[in-house]
Amino acid sequence: MAAAAEEGEGVRLLGGRMSPFTMRARMALALRGVEYELVEEALHPRKSGRLLAANPAYGRIPVLLLPGGRAVCESAVIAQYVDDAWGGAGAGAAILPVDPYERAMHRFWTAYIDDKFWPALDAISLAPTPEARATATASTRAALKLLEEAFAARSNGGAFFSGGGGAASPGLLDVALGCFLPALWACESLNGLRLLDDDATPLLRAWSARLAATPAAMAVMPETEEVVAFTRFLQTKFGVAGSK
Repeated sequence: MAAAAEEGEGVRLLGGRMSPFTMRARMALALRGVEYELVEEALHPRKSGRLLAANPAYGRIPVLLLPGGRAVCESAVIAQYVDDAWGGAGAGAAILPVDPYERAMHRFWTAYIDDKFWPALDAISLAPTPEARATATASTRAALKLLEEAFAARSNGGAFFSGGGGAASPGLLDVALGCFLPALWACESLNGLRLLDDDATPLLRAWSARLAATPAAMAVMPETEEVVAFTRFLQTKFGVAGSK
């Protein structure tokens, strides 16, 4: 790894402030104490040449731009790269656990969040029919139930998924799921739902409040009303009628 990257010189993040995946990368950078510049990628029908050059495989944000023309793509990969590249003496909090099994569990549930939870949550507000919205809501609740169980197993009585019996700092799974909290709260507001509650997901509900109060989250999470407005913009863009 180049010394310039490890020292945080000239590090930029190509992304969007309202993008949950960009929020994930930004929280990881904040946890490791990395200085960087957020380069906003405009929301246009055609992707910019800058984005396509940085991420030719997927053509999507976020992309971590490093000195020397190097780039790291995909938010979960970026979070793990940040943990590796900016570790060592004087670094901020570790993102991945030390134990190999726990590291594997964090990676497994991060993949589950991206593959199962987020598509279901996103579909609640953007579903084309009431029936599709109901199906997406049920799928989201089922995913949150499994993540509630994962928190109980991984946290070891601590405040975050990172565990440690009272660990004071979030880890990979915390930023992996936490980046979607603004979208979840906006979804609740738009659709008259309560997805995190004291009956079905008491651990996650308490965790969400703790995570949102951390400096890493507070620095990047937009207000719920702003995400509601953005979701309404997307509903109009895709011709989807809101539920309320």
